[in-house]
Amino acid sequence: MEKKNRYILNMGLAFDEDRVMKKLNLMAKEGWILEGMSLIRYKLVKGLPRNIVYSMDCKDLGTDDSDEYFEIFQSSGWEHVCSYGPFHFFSASPEIVPIYTEKENYLNKYKSSKDGCKKAANISILLFVILVLIEFLLGSKIEGKAIKNVMGIISVILVIIGVPSLMVSIAYSLKEKRILAKNNKMNLK
Repeated sequence: MEKKNRYILNMGLAFDEDRVMKKLNLMAKEGWILEGMSLIRYKLVKGLPRNIVYSMDCKDLGTDDSDEYFEIFQSSGWEHVCSYGPFHFFSASPEIVPIYTEKENYLNKYKSSKDGCKKAANISILLFVILVLIEFLLGSKIEGKAIKNVMGIISVILVIIGVPSLMVSIAYSLKEKRILAKNNKMNLK
């Protein structure tokens, strides 16, 4: 009996968006069509093989502007496939004009995610450093195991938030630099 669902690990769009889009395109040709995504995986369902391309856009949508947002893509030939938070996946035939044809627009699609991750990383790291300094400077004067335990738990939470946020922020920055460098090389030719 053939499986009806397949899953691809989500390594984070900041790290491997291009690879994932290519993989999803190839999988569609084999009849595995993207149906949804979560924090950790993409869900594909078995269907008829299709020659389609996928693209992703990143935009926080309010309840008022979501219909208009999806209509703009639909009128350009892109079908909404699924969304996860601010990440929206679309599919189209290969002849359709890509969603992003200019580097500025492509780079702007990540701006809010990059800025949010950068802010979360900065705040987490700053608070973690403050807690470490408090422990270092006042550790011997802090009485009570409960206070030290709470400080330890808060430190762990800050690391859990800060490290991934920092990694994603760095990945977005590196992606931006690669795109700009590639574009500069093309302009020099």
